[in-house]
Amino acid sequence: MNTPLIMIVGAADTGRAPLTAALLRRMLLQRTIDVRVESAGVLGHDDDPASPDALAVAEHLSLDLSAHRARSLSADLVDAASLLLAVDRGTARVARLRFPQAEARIHTLGELAGRDRDIPDPFKMQIGPWLIYAQEIERLLQQALPRIIAFLPQVLTAPPDSKPPAPLPVVAEERRAAAERTAQLLDLMTRIPGIVEWSAAREQIEITIALAQARQAGASDLVAAYGALLRAALALTPPVPGTAHLAALRDAIARLEQPITSEDVGSLSARLGAWSTLA
Repeated sequence: MNTPLIMIVGAADTGRAPLTAALLRRMLLQRTIDVRVESAGVLGHDDDPASPDALAVAEHLSLDLSAHRARSLSADLVDAASLLLAVDRGTARVARLRFPQAEARIHTLGELAGRDRDIPDPFKMQIGPWLIYAQEIERLLQQALPRIIAFLPQVLTAPPDSKPPAPLPVVAEERRAAAERTAQLLDLMTRIPGIVEWSAAREQIEITIALAQARQAGASDLVAAYGALLRAALALTPPVPGTAHLAALRDAIARLEQPITSEDVGSLSARLGAWSTLA
C-alpha cells in the first residue's frame, strides 16, 4: 500500500505552509508514523524558495527549509492526499472552490484543533512574530493530531527493525551550571529587592542565554527558539522589574538546565502575551 499523503495548503507555499509541513513531519516521525507530509499553494508561486523569514525561524526550531520550492496545488496532488490541511479559512475556501470533489478532505488547522483560530500570515514581519506564530502552529498541530491521524487510511508505524526515537541528550555541565547560577541570582533578587542592580543581572541573563544557545544539546533541543523568546521577555521587562517579572525570568532561566522541548517553548510563548501585566 502506498504511504498516505497529508498536503498542507498555503497561499504562496513559501511561509506558513512549508513551516507547518516541517513541524507536522517531525511530530509524526517522533511517533514513528509513516506518512508523507508535503505542501502546496493556491497563488502560483512555483519554484520560489521559502521566504527568508521562514528560513530563519525554521533554523531557530531546528528545521531545514533550504531545499523547499513552492508549487501550485494541482488536481493530481488533491487526488493523492488523504487530507488537505489549509493554513487558514481563506485558503480552504479557495481550495474547496477549485476542487469541490475533495471538499470532505479539506479542513483548516483551526478546525481540526477545535479552535476558531487562523494563524495570521507574518509576511515581512520581524522574527519575533514569526517565532510566536510558529509555536502556535505547533500547539494547534498537537491538539489536532488525533483528528489528523483519523483521516489516514491506516496508521502505518515504522518497520519493527527501525531504531526507536533517541532519548533527550544530556545538557553540557557548563550550560547547566550557568543556568543554575543565574536562576539563583534571580531568586535572591525576588527575596531581597535591591540587592543586585538590574543592569548587572540583565547582563548575566544575556550571557547565560548566549551560552545555552552555544551549547545546544542535539537537534531536538529547541534552545535557539527558547533563547529568542527569553530575549523578547527581557525587552518587555521594565527598567525596575518587580518580583513577578523576576520570578518569571527565574523559572524560565532554570529550564535551560535541561533540553528545551516544544512544550517549554509554547509555555514561554504563551506567557509573553501577559508579560506586561506582571507586577
